[in-house]
Amino acid sequence: MANAIITFEIMPESPEMDIEAIKVKALEIVKNAGAKGEMQSKIEPVAFGLKKILIYAMFEVSDNKDFDAISDEIAGIEGVGNAKVANMDLAMG
Repeated sequence: MANAIITFEIMPESPEMDIEAIKVKALEIVKNAGAKGEMQSKIEPVAFGLKKILIYAMFEVSDNKDFDAISDEIAGIEGVGNAKVANMDLAMG
């Protein structure tokens, strides 16, 4: 079966938000949504002290997952300004 690598981009409401706590909750949501194997995440600076979280997760294409619904659930985390699917790639191999 084919796999897709999905990148979720999460922006906190402000630089004062606890970005590590947001990352932990977002990773839990993605895992519970059916992500396969190890997920990766990183925090990148945006501007003026604001940082964004990127989460990389693999899903089976046949699962017919609604990735926008997953990002909407992530956006519901306290302190998150917005969340979106930033990229979707097919995994080869």
